Amino acid sequence: MKRSDPYEDVTWDENGVLDGGSALFDDDIDSSSSNKDSQKKEKDFKSSDGKSGSPIRSLFSWFKSSWRRRGNSHSTTEGKSDKGGKNETSKEEEDPEIRNRNRLIYLNKVLVLLIIIASAFTLFMRLSLGGGDGERPSYVFEHPYISCSYYTSTKSISTLQKVGKFQVQPKKEQLAGKKADGEKDFTRETQTRLAILRPFCAFDAGPLPTTFDCWQNFPPCRAAAYELGEELDPSWYDEERYFDDVGSHMLRNAKADVFLFYSQTFSENEVAINSVDKILDQFFEGGGWAQCFDSIYAIEANIPAELDNYIPPAQEELYNWVNGPNRQFEAGFRIIQSGEWGDYDGFYLMEGDSTPIKSYWLDTLLSEIEVNRPFAIMGAKYNGDKWDNFYEQIPIPLLDHTNGNGIYNTSHPLLDRLVGQLEVEAPCPYNSIPYDYRMSQMWIEGTMGIVPTLAPKIMLNDEGENITLSNNTEMFTKWGDLWKGEHPFKETPVIHNYAATNLIPRHLGPEYIIHGAKLYAPWDPIRTEITLVVSEWFFDRSTSLLSHLDEKDHPFSEVIIMLPPNVEAHDDYNNMTIVPTRAQHRAAPDVMDMCEADVKTEWFMLTNSYHHVANHVDLMFTPGKYQPVVPFTPATFPFCFKFPYCKETVNLAQRFNPGHSKVVLDFDMLYHTETRNSFCAEWRKMNGEEGEDLYTYQKHRVLRRKKIIGPSGPTGTSYTAYLFGQGKDKMYKLVDRSLYGARAPFIKIYAKEEKLDGMSEEELARQTGDSGMMGMDNNTDCNCFAFETESACNGSPLGCIWRPLFESCHPPEMVDGGAPICPETTAPTFSPTEAIDMPDTEEPTASPTLSPTSSPGGGLFRYLYIREHENAVQNDMNDDDEFQDESAIVAMPPTIDKTSS
Repeated sequence: MKRSDPYEDVTWDENGVLDGGSALFDDDIDSSSSNKDSQKKEKDFKSSDGKSGSPIRSLFSWFKSSWRRRGNSHSTTEGKSDKGGKNETSKEEEDPEIRNRNRLIYLNKVLVLLIIIASAFTLFMRLSLGGGDGERPSYVFEHPYISCSYYTSTKSISTLQKVGKFQVQPKKEQLAGKKADGEKDFTRETQTRLAILRPFCAFDAGPLPTTFDCWQNFPPCRAAAYELGEELDPSWYDEERYFDDVGSHMLRNAKADVFLFYSQTFSENEVAINSVDKILDQFFEGGGWAQCFDSIYAIEANIPAELDNYIPPAQEELYNWVNGPNRQFEAGFRIIQSGEWGDYDGFYLMEGDSTPIKSYWLDTLLSEIEVNRPFAIMGAKYNGDKWDNFYEQIPIPLLDHTNGNGIYNTSHPLLDRLVGQLEVEAPCPYNSIPYDYRMSQMWIEGTMGIVPTLAPKIMLNDEGENITLSNNTEMFTKWGDLWKGEHPFKETPVIHNYAATNLIPRHLGPEYIIHGAKLYAPWDPIRTEITLVVSEWFFDRSTSLLSHLDEKDHPFSEVIIMLPPNVEAHDDYNNMTIVPTRAQHRAAPDVMDMCEADVKTEWFMLTNSYHHVANHVDLMFTPGKYQPVVPFTPATFPFCFKFPYCKETVNLAQRFNPGHSKVVLDFDMLYHTETRNSFCAEWRKMNGEEGEDLYTYQKHRVLRRKKIIGPSGPTGTSYTAYLFGQGKDKMYKLVDRSLYGARAPFIKIYAKEEKLDGMSEEELARQTGDSGMMGMDNNTDCNCFAFETESACNGSPLGCIWRPLFESCHPPEMVDGGAPICPETTAPTFSPTEAIDMPDTEEPTASPTLSPTSSPGGGLFRYLYIREHENAVQNDMNDDDEFQDESAIVAMPPTIDKTSS
């Protein structure tokens, strides 16, 4: 028997419910039954408050309608008698074909319901992932975009559509021979194609968009400058124009793309996704810096969060403390080298704190690449001056290493081998060395035979036994023999690496991009008048300081010479300097000069007559609030507490501010005169008019110890503690000199004389042996900083080296294992730490200004080298007073940081 079509003659009402007239239902159902059904349906379509129900309620009512009808049919037929008094059986029960039809109708409704649910789910996913912007473009599921989870995870479908409209589709059409007017030419012939990698991690994902602000202020290329409103200059296209013997315009036959390079996985970090959304949206708005780049991409290193480590405090104990930067560099190298995203000659690793300071920096960079080929790595070694105090102690590979923010030639076989060795060493102790420093170590080991040493704890396995590392010297030597003739590591003046150095504009040179620098405002003579207070004793050495003062670049509008009561003042100070100078005889011990000086200006500084004013007194101020920038040393064991004098200085300061932990040198502080007055009043109240009660609060120590080694008067550290205790610390911006370094405003010229002047005749005779020592040259021995001119520095018997950018003299580098030109001492940076076996004298008590001539030993130096990047971004990221983003500018030893590595 042929089955009739179950859908034949079936009609649907406007609510999707089967309408009357269908052959699918019994014709015998009476009107009363139909009315009941209608009432029931109306009830189902209404909510509890009598109002019409939701579409969902209507949908389910429609879905149940066939079963209600079927049930009503049963109940009606069962309770209904024909004229003969006989119960009439249901047609459905009698006719299986009707029953099958009803089943098919039910299955059809189930199918429709499933389709509706699937459509609703799809709509929900689109709304949740795309903000209602439409469907996710198909290209995100194609290579190379599918290799990065950003494209399948971002909720900004509109951003993805912009990528498709302005980047993906035009490129496909141009490769097919179609190019619309006004489009970027993605297929033009070029000599160089450079990838700009902008690496970032979870910590700095949020501020990433702000690091592109300076790209608007300093356009990367001339095309962007024109878009930003600058007039075209025909000389821009003059091939005879050069920068450091490099043609200044190369963008016409070169191209560059930007890669936003996340260390982990985008799909696991919404903050990283949102930052990339903002940058891509800005890029596709058109104009500005976007005109200088063909394309922009998001890529990821997929480092697990638990392995994306950068833990400087553990760099002496944890072999993978810098695992995150190391693995991210390797991943970036392999991604660009693979060609998956395009055919590139190399990449420029440009971290967020690599900041352009001049326009057309990309033009110039591309030009440098052309001129310097072939090379494996091109970049900058350390260009700052904060290492100068311990220059001799820096290992050769560290001095010689090219900072990680450089240009990498992915096709060079040496670089491929170096990166391969980094990958091999990932599970071993060499992974404790940042990648840029480690590649320098490999090269130095191969060319000079210097094998690096690692921290002792890192060389221990889990059982506490020493790990034996493989000997790679022979392999590295082969590499050196193959490529040292072509000088594979090249420097460019376009990039300068300042490794967290504090700068003012005068320090900037020919560079176009600076890495790791903090820019501050210089002293403004219109806004600030400063007096120089000079402590003098009985040999009248201050005349030397005054006679050289006019040769210096300094901020002092007046000089006060603090003299002992029995020394007459000069009447010819005006013949020594044009700066107004006056003498003041002390009415208290010399240790009270800070409080006794009769200063008329708002600010003043201290020094003593054994110093000269530095060639440049580079006082720094925050650009906005114009706060003086003052360096401090952390009060920790490596920097302070192992020196008795420093420890005592902190103990005394904590009487003003319990828990105080910042040591400020007396000669580094710019004192606010009015605040000095209130501080000194409080100091005298606490310690006596002349400090006679300074140590009475620790009499128990005096009984156990012959002499307390500590300051005898007020100090810059106590003044700083007083500021914090009174809530006045915002008057200054204090910066950690262990991170940012510091330049001494005064240079000690008479180091030996300072010691000898404090000796009695008997002690002096015993010390000199009647050898005529007092007739010796005034210049201190073994101090390159004392040479104030280039000729004196370079001509010194110490082998000192002149640094033109900072106009300073520093010691020469020392080959590992060699002897330094100056003997190492354990004296702290501010004052002697050991008591001298001699009677008390009128010896100067003010502090020296220079940092130690030798660095802290071994492991501590590595700690200094790493620590510079530890807190710099976090402490200064959002400072409104900086010229630029301060994730972008930083200082004490070089950079093994996440920037340099």
